[in-house]
Amino acid sequence: MKLTPIQVSTGWTSGRNVSRMFDFLWLSGTVMVARRDGLQKVWDLAQRCLPEWTPREKLNGREVVRRAAPRSLRALGVATPRQIEQHFIRGRYPNLARVLAELEKEKWVARVQIAQGGHVWKGDWYIHADDIPLLEKLSDGDGEPRTTLLSPFDNLICDRARTRLLFDFDYAMEIYTPKPKRKYGYYVLPILHGDQFVGRMDLAMERARSVLQVNAVYAERDAPKTRQAVRAIADAVERLAGFLGAGEIAYSRRLPRGWESLPR
Repeated sequence: MKLTPIQVSTGWTSGRNVSRMFDFLWLSGTVMVARRDGLQKVWDLAQRCLPEWTPREKLNGREVVRRAAPRSLRALGVATPRQIEQHFIRGRYPNLARVLAELEKEKWVARVQIAQGGHVWKGDWYIHADDIPLLEKLSDGDGEPRTTLLSPFDNLICDRARTRLLFDFDYAMEIYTPKPKRKYGYYVLPILHGDQFVGRMDLAMERARSVLQVNAVYAERDAPKTRQAVRAIADAVERLAGFLGAGEIAYSRRLPRGWESLPR
């Protein structure tokens, strides 16, 4: 009898054969996460989880890109082909240039120019046709800016190069960075104020005490220090606390100059 040794994966997949198997089954649409017990995923067959009205048509590769590209562009607002590729079905846009040409001819998307200080940005930039009226409203100053805290996984900051280009804001999630090497903290939320990133907060939810702990607050170099801006940031923290069910917000003393009135 010939015995065949068991093949054990090595490297970053070592000890993860089962999770990798579920990844492949999930990508094929065979299984999906039915619920979570704490941090634990509970898997089930997709056919037992999805309602009857769920679309079940099978799409070829070209049709997938034709549907995904406009959805990605609608979420991004304005984007280059490279940025579209980094969104939604990330890295899976074969023949995107050809598809964008088709969508442009069919008037689903349109090309735009971005100019700053009299300088036109390089590259091909696209906008979804349905967003053109919104762009015109914003050009007329008819917008409704708001202040909010973004998750480290928010789509607005997932493409780090794009965030630097559009907002001059460099964000890197430090969850996997060794503590001594972290610059800002473990779970840091960027602060979006209107169309500007004005800072970031290192937060922790202490569920046992029902306290949202603000470990540190950092302001960007050109962040506004007006009473209205600080109040808007404080309101955003209070909304987050309400969403998390926190009964108290505890600020540390690590507050930027001009933002000392955050704890209200």
